[in-house]
Amino acid sequence: MSRSRTPRSPSLSTLADPQQPADLLLYRIAKLAATSARLVNRLCEREHGITRREWGVLMWLAQEPGMQPSTLAERLELDRARISRAIGSLAGKGLVERLPAQANRREARLQLSPAGVHMHAALWPRIRAINVQLLEGMSGAQVAALDQQLHTLLEHAQHLDRPGSAEENFPARSQGKRSPGSLGLLRPEP
Repeated sequence: MSRSRTPRSPSLSTLADPQQPADLLLYRIAKLAATSARLVNRLCEREHGITRREWGVLMWLAQEPGMQPSTLAERLELDRARISRAIGSLAGKGLVERLPAQANRREARLQLSPAGVHMHAALWPRIRAINVQLLEGMSGAQVAALDQQLHTLLEHAQHLDRPGSAEENFPARSQGKRSPGSLGLLRPEP
């Protein structure tokens, strides 16, 4: 079953005037992320026994040793339960160490263990190579433009996500409903 598309101005891209799911920016970004993430997943899980989420923890702790779990959760866009599980798993594998903070002994600081440093050193060049390979079909100018455009998109998304910036269009999660019936999808017509 083919759907006809609404005629569009030749100057509009499918991103600016989406007519079907595959035209949506977020769908296309998610598809790119999922496809490329499978490459990283295979490398991490099959060769090193860690998940992509655990790789994210290793990557950031190698960059910023002594990070608090809450900061790490922000960097990885994870909730407290997920970051706690990832840290616990990595600590159980001997890749991450928890150190009490000097000022507040209840606060933990995280760092890579020697085995974690070794694993990061083994994985980083290969994961970096995947990123480089993804960009191989683009010129240097296109890569620079993409970098700037991604930065602009992220800033705009963060602006839209700020409390009060677009509450009427994007209600807080506590105001939303998750059941299909709440969307009117299961209600019979009168």
